[in-house]
Amino acid sequence: MDEENWVMLEDPEPTEREKLFEETHKAAIERVARIDDMMQTVVKAQVIVEGSLIEMLEACGKDPAHYFFTFKKIKALRDIDTGVSRPLWDLLLQASYVRNELVHSLNETKIKEESNKTREAYLAVTPNERQKQSIRDMTDTQMVTSAIYHCGSHIVVATEKLVAEKKK
Repeated sequence: MDEENWVMLEDPEPTEREKLFEETHKAAIERVARIDDMMQTVVKAQVIVEGSLIEMLEACGKDPAHYFFTFKKIKALRDIDTGVSRPLWDLLLQASYVRNELVHSLNETKIKEESNKTREAYLAVTPNERQKQSIRDMTDTQMVTSAIYHCGSHIVVATEKLVAEKKK
């Protein structure tokens, strides 16, 4: 085969349109992976803590069936003296706004906005400067998940205390 024909067998240089498509495709794949990770992580955390909310409602003599939405569970419990402070309830509610944006809109601007509000609320309930710096250093996914579990741990402890008091 002569040299002229050999050159024709090589892949042609991608066009500007093909380069743009490749860059756009790569950015879209990265976006999907980032959102997928955040969605799975945050939703799993909220589902776990939702179980704790149900247990606390039951410990307070409330029928969880009357509180289908997370917001209603939180609102019902924050108005009762459960041993969980109002700022923690507000933090959990704020974190649930992030979860709502993730599963209902996928609006990245709104997700970031709600994540920033969650970070502020989390910092506000954190007294230790070392812990605050850790919260500042976290990705949005890590921080929202950590905030949910932080509230969840308080809910578990308070529920155990309520159950123990009822047994007396």
